[in-house]
Amino acid sequence: MLSRISNRLNSITEAVCCIFLLAMTLTVALQVICRYLLGAALTWSEEFARYGLVWITFLGGSVAVKRGAHMGVEALLNALSPKVRKMVQLFTLLCVMGFLVIATIKGGQLALFNMKQHSPAMGVPMGLVYFAIPTGCLIMLIHAAQELIALLRRSLVEEPGEIID
Repeated sequence: MLSRISNRLNSITEAVCCIFLLAMTLTVALQVICRYLLGAALTWSEEFARYGLVWITFLGGSVAVKRGAHMGVEALLNALSPKVRKMVQLFTLLCVMGFLVIATIKGGQLALFNMKQHSPAMGVPMGLVYFAIPTGCLIMLIHAAQELIALLRRSLVEEPGEIID
């Protein structure tokens, strides 16, 4: 069940990242055309691109969590025995999940706190920009929880009755 939710969320997140990237590219291209060919700059394009990049950063981070693409020290893990490796992976996932819970809660508080502040050029509430933090972290948390369940299931299949000694 969680695996299906995680996969579906990842598909949606990848699509949203592509849309943001396309919109940012078109906006910056339009800004260049307006500035150098028409002699009039768009006042909102830089702000839009910056806020789009913030969203892509957090949503893209969740895609990386799903793919297992974040940086890791494989050489160290491979040097450990299978049992110790699983314990280290379990500990790492629990630490990551703990951080993501805190980041989701605090990011949500930060976003709500900044809803009354508006961006200078576009006039959008800054809370909408800050909502990238809890949104991305919550999606990362779902992916990490799904990976934790998969790790525990693999451990049960490989070593019935012995997850961790």
